[in-house]
Amino acid sequence: MDLKGWIFLLSVLIFMFGVYQATNAAELGRVDVLVDEMTIKNGYTVKSLDQSFWLPVFPNQYDKPVNITIKELNSEDKAVSDVYEYDIRTGNNGFLIKPALLSLEYSDDSNEEKAIYFYDNGKSLWRKLPSTVRSSTIIQAKTIFPYAKIAVFNSDPNVYVKESLPQPVVKKVAAVIESDNSLTAVSALVINKKTDEIVFAKNINDQRSIASLTKLMSALVFLDHNPGWSKVVTMKQSDFVGGASLWVKVGDSVTVKDLFYSTMVGSKNNAVMALARSTGLSFDQFVSKMNQKAIKMGLTKTRFVEPTGLNEGNVSTAAEMAEIALQAFNRFEVLQASTSKTYTVTTNNSGINYPVRNTSLKVLNRDLYVTGTKTGWTDEAGYCLATQAKKGRDSNQELIALVMGAKISQNYEEVYGLLTKYLK
Repeated sequence: MDLKGWIFLLSVLIFMFGVYQATNAAELGRVDVLVDEMTIKNGYTVKSLDQSFWLPVFPNQYDKPVNITIKELNSEDKAVSDVYEYDIRTGNNGFLIKPALLSLEYSDDSNEEKAIYFYDNGKSLWRKLPSTVRSSTIIQAKTIFPYAKIAVFNSDPNVYVKESLPQPVVKKVAAVIESDNSLTAVSALVINKKTDEIVFAKNINDQRSIASLTKLMSALVFLDHNPGWSKVVTMKQSDFVGGASLWVKVGDSVTVKDLFYSTMVGSKNNAVMALARSTGLSFDQFVSKMNQKAIKMGLTKTRFVEPTGLNEGNVSTAAEMAEIALQAFNRFEVLQASTSKTYTVTTNNSGINYPVRNTSLKVLNRDLYVTGTKTGWTDEAGYCLATQAKKGRDSNQELIALVMGAKISQNYEEVYGLLTKYLK
């Protein structure tokens, strides 16, 4: 083949690769753009795949390259535009120094006032941005938030949002048995996993701090963004936030798998901080994903402010926490890790082994076939435990029992007692 033939073949291959990439992007409903230094000088507009959301980068708006992602999300029935999520990664923490301009297309010919809203995960409601209607189909707003879920509404969407949230499994049962059963736990719940029936309940709708039960949601968000089990992560000073910690040092490198098992087996706080960081999401983005997932589950009393459970601002109810546990224990990775009695972490840089013992050993060492378990404790939350179990491997009945705010060590005894009482 002569030179012209090779050039033609190479052009065809490049064209086909471009078509393949575009097809994959369309299936994902996502656009990822790196705006380099030259482009920043000249300016550039990043658009959603459907070309209905524009996020312009004005000349010299940023002082260094930025990564911009736009994702198309599920629609909101009351929105008059599609729903999008944007993420502007400047490499700096906090708000944008120069506001970003959001431009959205909408379809509504009524005379009602329209505005761009962003979703406040901390308060679980839509908040209005000062907006300007540019034409009968275009509206704009400026924002200093580098990351948000946005849509256009022509009336306050919050009443609708609260009414339309999907109901968690634990709220779909017809009968609830209320009894304290002399438990020290402030809240407790037992659910038949197969029938979704609540067979025992105590103060299941009281909102409380949840301590390290938080890590069940952290695990779910991580699994959504798992960069690969063999990826190596270097421990940073910011990972060492206190409480139960993996005995590694700043600068030690460990695999993502080691971090995940340390989180699920030993409830290690520095491990879950590094695990969250391994996803490529910022701290704020990871926590936002936790709150978004809670909202999608229909949980109205669950809030997260960080991924470890150390902060008392992480709150939920027994009913909603059981919903998170049910979904987490349905993931084989969580089941396998959380029921491992021990695990050994080996640092890549030094080869030192660090043993990790399961914080749920007092349940795992009993005569039950445990299919998922997670502990939690802080002064505010008290002793917490969620455990899913059967009488034996081949049993058809599987229950999840959860206690929150129990006295010292009674979380194990009370969960075991509830499981043995209701397992047939």
